[in-house]
Parts: sequence; structure tokens; C-alpha cells
Amino acid sequence: MDSESSDTAPVEVRHLVQQWKRLDEVLAGLKKDDWTAATALPGWTVRDIVAHIAGTEHMLAGEPVPDIELPESAREYVHNPIGELNEKFVQEARSLAVEDAFSDFREVVAERTEQLAELSGVDLEAETDSPVGRVPYRRFMGVRVFDCWVHEDDIRQALGMKHHLGGDTGRFAVEEIVRALPRIVGNGAGAPDGSRVRFRVVGEDDADLPLATDVVVDGRARLADVDDAARTTVELVFDTATFVRATTGRITAEPGRGVEVSGDEDLGRAILGSLAFTI
Repeated sequence: MDSESSDTAPVEVRHLVQQWKRLDEVLAGLKKDDWTAATALPGWTVRDIVAHIAGTEHMLAGEPVPDIELPESAREYVHNPIGELNEKFVQEARSLAVEDAFSDFREVVAERTEQLAELSGVDLEAETDSPVGRVPYRRFMGVRVFDCWVHEDDIRQALGMKHHLGGDTGRFAVEEIVRALPRIVGNGAGAPDGSRVRFRVVGEDDADLPLATDVVVDGRARLADVDDAARTTVELVFDTATFVRATTGRITAEPGRGVEVSGDEDLGRAILGSLAFTI
């Protein structure tokens, strides 16, 4: 996809291609031993995350899921059909040398970039299965942005690198989390009618993602603009990394450790215990 094409591509495609470039830059700077570092994802190393990303794109490029039996050890952390599909690509790639695993990532990303550049408006709006249900293809590509963005952070966290969750792609990707907040507050934490929960994410440099939104419960939980004149039941103030890593199930957020809770402490703790929403 050349610069002219990228300027006119749908926002989901532009951010996905940009996120792949960011991942490539990170991976190109790794030492060989870095690829075998354990990550926050059970059973997966850095190279397994790369294999997962590449495997998903191989599948979207039209290649079949590997026809292999998973080892018994994988059953300790594979708990659903999507997890099983992901693990088959990971297991198949474990026989590759690090250099070949990186080359495979680059090759399939290049192939997918070209495929995405050729999609018509009709193709982008066509309904397809995705981790968030049956949605237009462009919406699925937005989910791919989120997945790759989170996995870049998994790699950075595993290697002790500073997170880089900000920027235009980060602001786009974090909307997947924001969309999930009403479900977290209403279904997960069971916030009662009349509750108003404020989420703030703070940060002062380009790696961060400052944001603020309210969730109000009135029959059902829904997003609402921040209203400083309204009474807030509980407010949760996160640093960027804690917000992303807790909502994606990498860590369990606790008051005083990357998040501060003010107001209804019981509801606040219930929300913190319900943050993880990803598969």
C-alpha cells in the first residue's frame, strides 16, 4: 500500500497497516534471546505472540488452519474454540528458527497489506464472523488493530520496555475498551440503577492515552459524556498501562497500584474485579 493509497484507505485499514509497521520496528530491534521471553499470556513467549499475529493474517489471507493436535500442556490455558484456533498456528510455528518466524510475519503482513488495498467498498461492508460477532469486514479490521496494539504492549512488557500505547493508532484502538465499559459496569460489577461511574486515564507523554468518560446506569449501563456537575458514585483514575493491561486481562488492578478509587469503594472494587473483557 503506497502513501497515496493509505491516505484514501478506510481508517481501520490505515491504522492496521500502521500498527504492523510499529510491530515490525519493535521486532527488528530484538535480540535472539528476547524471542523466547515469557509474556503475560499463559504458555506464550514473544515468538508465540508473533506466530499468533501472523497466523491470524494467514487465515484471513485464505490459508487453512493447521490440522494438528494440540499438546496436553496447551489445555491448561486454551479454554475456547478461538483459543484453540490461535494455538494451532502457534504450535505449528514453534519449529521455525527466529529469523524464519520474523520473515513469515513480514511476508504475510505484506500480502495482507496488498489484499486490503484492493478491497472495494462492498467488500468492506460485507458481513463476516469475528471475535465480536458477525460484523462488517471493516469493523473486524478495527478489532485486528486492537489485537495487534495490545500484543505490541505484551512484547514490550515482557522485555521491560516502556509501553507505547499512545498516538493516533492507540487512540483508535482504545475505543474497543471504551465500548466495553458499560458491560463491565452493568453486567460484570452489577452497578445499581442511578450509578454514575467515571473512568479517567492519565498520562503526560506521547506513549500515554489520557481520556475520560462516564458510564451511567439507568435501566441499563451506557456511556455518557463527563459531567462535572453530576454526582459521581465512584471514580477510577488509571495510568495508561494499568488501564489497558487490566481490561485485557494481563493484570488484576488494585487500588494504589496504577489506579486510585474514590467514592463507593465497594462498587469500585467490584468494577476492578470485572475489568477483563477480552477472550
